[in-house]
Amino acid sequence: MATVFVRLFTTVALLAITPGFAKGQQNGFPINMVGNKGTVGEEMTKLFGRQTDSVHGIVHMSLLNEIGKSSTDKKGRVNTTMSPLNPSSYNVSQQCIDDVTQYLTDIGYGQTYALRMADSTGRLPAGAMEGNGQWIGSSRECRNVKNVPNAGGTFNGKYCQATGYMTGIPSQLLIGVCVPDSCIGMDVLTIINTAHVLPYLTNVNVVHVQCIEERPLTTGTIVMFVIIGNLAVLMLAATLYDVIIKYVLNNNPSVTDELPVTIQDGDVTADVTSLLNTTSVSSQSSYQPGIFGECLLAFSVLTNGGKILDARHSSGTLAAIHGIRVLSMWWVILGHVFGLFNNFGDNTLDYAQRIVKRFTFQPILNGTFSVDSFFFLSGLLVTYLTLRELTEGRNVNWFMFYFHRFWRLTPVYMFIVFFYTYVFPYLITGPYASYITVEDNACVKHWWTNLLYINNLVPWPGKLSEQCYGVSWYLANDMQFHVISPVIIILLYKIPILGYVVISALMATCLSSTIGICISRDLTASMLKPTIDKTYTNFNSSDYYYTKPWTRISAYLVGMVVGYLLVKTKCKLKMNIFVNLLGWAVAWATGLAVIYGLYGVYNDHPLSRAAEVIYMTLCRVSWSLALGYLTFACLTGNGGPINAILSWTAWIPISRLTYCAYLIHIMVLQTYVMNRDRLLHLSDLEEVYMFLGTLVLTYCVSFVVSMMAEAPMMRLEKILVKAMKDRRSKAYTQ
Repeated sequence: MATVFVRLFTTVALLAITPGFAKGQQNGFPINMVGNKGTVGEEMTKLFGRQTDSVHGIVHMSLLNEIGKSSTDKKGRVNTTMSPLNPSSYNVSQQCIDDVTQYLTDIGYGQTYALRMADSTGRLPAGAMEGNGQWIGSSRECRNVKNVPNAGGTFNGKYCQATGYMTGIPSQLLIGVCVPDSCIGMDVLTIINTAHVLPYLTNVNVVHVQCIEERPLTTGTIVMFVIIGNLAVLMLAATLYDVIIKYVLNNNPSVTDELPVTIQDGDVTADVTSLLNTTSVSSQSSYQPGIFGECLLAFSVLTNGGKILDARHSSGTLAAIHGIRVLSMWWVILGHVFGLFNNFGDNTLDYAQRIVKRFTFQPILNGTFSVDSFFFLSGLLVTYLTLRELTEGRNVNWFMFYFHRFWRLTPVYMFIVFFYTYVFPYLITGPYASYITVEDNACVKHWWTNLLYINNLVPWPGKLSEQCYGVSWYLANDMQFHVISPVIIILLYKIPILGYVVISALMATCLSSTIGICISRDLTASMLKPTIDKTYTNFNSSDYYYTKPWTRISAYLVGMVVGYLLVKTKCKLKMNIFVNLLGWAVAWATGLAVIYGLYGVYNDHPLSRAAEVIYMTLCRVSWSLALGYLTFACLTGNGGPINAILSWTAWIPISRLTYCAYLIHIMVLQTYVMNRDRLLHLSDLEEVYMFLGTLVLTYCVSFVVSMMAEAPMMRLEKILVKAMKDRRSKAYTQ
């Protein structure tokens, strides 16, 4: 009811502000809203009724002309003779044949439902010469056809997408087709290719048909709903309990926050320093919750939300990391906005050819380096925090080193994976809904590879299309780097020269692997070259290069070196101003060369094969070195205004949501673009709006998910570790 009211209010408001409305005339449709005895709803019904009647006749005659079977009897009535489908001639179900025959016959009689089904079928659209190969029609109009009487009862409209070719058009097309729901995909393919009777599809040869089917709830979906419901109840109960403790039992007591930076805070994707520290009530408080109460309070939105939104820097925090992390995440989202939305545009080819040649578009085109920024941050943080523990004389619990990392990432990660597998398909109801189903989701078979963080390798060669939740390839790499990091860290602590030797050996292995793969797999740095010469593959699209740890570890290794240097200098280093300026100049020149190095390639100045291989080999380590100097300078007091910007306290709350934002943003994008009943018309302004909208929605959803499945898990870990320490202390004293 609320949705209906909002739509009605919006329509009336739009009409009211339209010039000529008050005078009772708008765009040729007579309407009198002033002094009319009828209601607003009645007048709107009459208005749209007259419009529908007019369009009805136009659509009817257009379809008859398309079919080419119309004739007129002596009384001027239209008669249509449809070629009947012979059940014995086609491998199609009898009910499908009967319903299609009725549908085609009713087009001739001008039945409204039949005209709507035909009208919703895709056909040659505007912008076909600009690369529009998706003639999707209207899935909503098709699926709104309900309960059409037939000999066997009733049928509804079913929306399908047919992949095939049309005479005279060399490229493959995706065409929306509306058929009775008694037909399955193979029925539709046979009818289109053999009978040649469906409107607008008489000269189309189809190779594949995929239909939107009714989807009952699966067991996994029901389980996920139960989990989400239970978490919501826990959050509500915990928040009420928290409010009662703070504002009733303890009369709003003072709250103290313990904010030490510990080894457990070394996380690439989210600075969780404050989240890992539970809020403790002062000793003057009269009420202290027990262990069960503390576990319940771990789900309190009041406390967890306050900690996420807390913009204070804790002592020892690497402040500039927040800004780098947030801007890198925005860069990831920006790249995915352009990459994903360009697949759903009606002018994709024309728009893509124009923007890739722009100088200003190169940072977006090379957005994959944002992921290397995260690898760099991960190596820096784990090395800096662990070495600082060791140099200050504290022992590192290596079991907790691994356990914390697994516990920190996995619960919310698995929550997102299973949500994507069993719930997300039901959120997609647009024309592309048939491509997002529970049955076809790779996570049904391969979720365990994500749990073990080997999804970038299994099933080999780890194709993104076959992986469970494609963007999670990054987490697999990061965990694999984390597993081997203690060996390097211990060597850097005890025998630094040997640590550097191991890092150098791993770097050499990474670079040599990249060279070998780029040459043997015919990889190219240009995104346009594979469209001209099919023997080449863009290196960022190669399953043998892009997601593999032996080609991506270079940024992580550079981060480890910078982390080591920060510990040795204790984040304090007074540089000569000229040395610092030279360092900044080299860093900026290197970073810009990486980002804009292929600008000439997209403007008819191709690189030689040797230069191309050199670029693909050195681009990621070069970007990491440039970022490494920026980070080192900022964290040692040599960053100037850049450090001031990156250390801005406003980054801190956003930074804490980075991990959830990375996991969720792709679903936010897909939810919008795959539910659209029409394609986007791509433009710079459209992309800006889509980016800003996606950015805001991503962080809003991330906040909710963090409250539900991330922050509580970190607080539960804190409670568990504290309980284990207390138990050991008691055992020791006894």
